[in-house]
Amino acid sequence: MLLFGFMAVERFPEHLGALPELTAIRVVEGPVSHIRDGDTIEVAGTPVRLGSLDCAERRTVRGDAATRRMRELVAGQPLTCALNGRTSYDRSIGRCTLPDGRDLAAQMIREGVCGRYW
Repeated sequence: MLLFGFMAVERFPEHLGALPELTAIRVVEGPVSHIRDGDTIEVAGTPVRLGSLDCAERRTVRGDAATRRMRELVAGQPLTCALNGRTSYDRSIGRCTLPDGRDLAAQMIREGVCGRYW
């Protein structure tokens, strides 16, 4: 049951209100310092892999489109990222929200730019 709860927080954070932030091991706030691709950004120097998002790889048509859209969504805005303690390569896994409260990954999924990571 605990595993199901953990998976829900990581895969469907936009449906769980404040739970991802309340269960976060660490919260990072600040400007986006780099966009690696559609599902990996750096916030205040911390590499963050959006846990619920699955985008095509860079240097593909869909991957480059996802990277461009991510750049447009976060341009000049500070983000709040709730990190769950897991890592993938050098990236912390978590959820990031825009200043208006929108879940960044959910926005990319809603727009059809990327899919949900399963």
